Order: sequence, then structure tokens, then C-alpha cells
Amino acid sequence: MFFYWRGIGLDSQKVKDLVNKGNEFFHQGKFEDAIHCYDEALALKPENSEALFNKGTALCELGKLKEAINLFDKTLEINPQDWEALHNKGNALLNLCCFNESLECYNRALEINPKDAETIYNKGNLLLRLGRFEEAAKLFDEALALNPQMAEASLNKALALLVFHETLSCEDAISRVGAVLETLKSVWDEEKLSPEIVQRFKADIPYIMIPVIQNLAEVCGSEASTTVASIKKLLIRILGEQKYQDFIKKTNLEIHPEAAIYRDILK
Repeated sequence: MFFYWRGIGLDSQKVKDLVNKGNEFFHQGKFEDAIHCYDEALALKPENSEALFNKGTALCELGKLKEAINLFDKTLEINPQDWEALHNKGNALLNLCCFNESLECYNRALEINPKDAETIYNKGNLLLRLGRFEEAAKLFDEALALNPQMAEASLNKALALLVFHETLSCEDAISRVGAVLETLKSVWDEEKLSPEIVQRFKADIPYIMIPVIQNLAEVCGSEASTTVASIKKLLIRILGEQKYQDFIKKTNLEIHPEAAIYRDILK
């Protein structure tokens, strides 16, 4: 989850120097040292919004979410239109499982800045947790339209779309899985994605596809063979041929009695 952080605006030189020093510590991951600098700046100017905001963001990094929310509230008292403070407060509330309050913050932030991909993405994550899967998928699409390289959104869209319902027809199931495969293919580029996202793709996508194959077998039978072949192609692209084969042997495709019809396709 991405928390916004900001640089220092116009202010007295001493306060500016302290906030800049705190920002340097922040970038180095030295959050306690950063907070110390922000506190010194706030002792000189208690309503310095950059120091308040960045201290709140540093506290989030340390897991001190309730303290951070208090500082975001103080930032919002100075500027109620501060959508970044609303975004970060929403993230902190989400991590505290305060879902209704988090949703309110995201909605307010998007009223002020409706084109922020990160806020749209995080609102999608919240709706995903609330079981509002179709709404979440639409938000992930909006985030991807604004930032096509947001690989996390494509992965979470896959999670949202791959929720099967008992009433789902074979045609709908194939269409839904096809949309997910196209989304994943469009963003997968191991050279451009961060190492963390690459690792998440390689770790998560194969196991996400196991229940997909199971559901396709249950809902469609052999009618989904072409879609299953597309799943295999995507997994080989992500894992490589050898690791794909290792994965198939490890899982043994024992996922559903009817899934045996796909074994020859997936081998």
C-alpha cells in the first residue's frame, strides 16, 4: 500500500532545514530519526503542514497508525482540501480494518482529485475486502487506465474477477477468465516491473490459477480447453518452462475430479 509523502514548501530557513533533514532520513528508511527532525520543526512551528504530514507518513511506516491518523487530522484542519492527507488517513484506517471510515476518506480524496490512480487502487482494495468484487474490478480498471504499469492493480483485478458464483454460466466464466488473462499479459514484463512485483507474480499467479482451472472444469468441462491452454501459456511466460513443469508436478492437478480432462493440455 502506497503512502504519499511530500517535500517542504516555503517556510523559515530553520524549519525548512529540519524538515529537509527529516526527509533525507525518511528516504534512507531511518523513520525514527526522521520523526525526531519533524518534531524539532514542529516545536518551532506547530502548524507546519509538511512536518505534520511527513511525520504521520513516517509513523505509518513504523506501524503507529493511530498516532499517524491524529497527525493527518491536524493536517486536514489546516487544509480540509488536502487530498493526500485524506488518502494516507484512508490507508491507515484500512490497515486498522476501519472499513467505513477508510471508504469515506477515499471518497473525499477522489472528490478533490478524481484522477489519482493510487487512491482509486486503494479504494478497490477496500471494496475487495468488503466482498464488492465487481465494483472493485471496475476501480482496478480505472487505476490501470491512469497508470498502465500498476501491476498490483492487474493482480488484484484478477482476484476480483475470479470469484465464481454458482449461477455463473460457462460462457460468462470463460469471458471472465479471458479478461483476467489479457490484463495479466498486458502488464507482465519482468524487465520493467520491480523485483517485488515480479516475485509476487511468480508466487501468486500459479496458485490463483489452480481454483480457476477447478472452476472451469466444474462449470464448463471440456468447453474451456482453449482457455486452459491460454492459462498454460501465461504461466510458462511468467515462470519459464522448467519452473512451470516443476509447478505442475508439485500440484499434480489434483484440484477437482473433472479437472483430469485438462491434464494433457497442461503437461
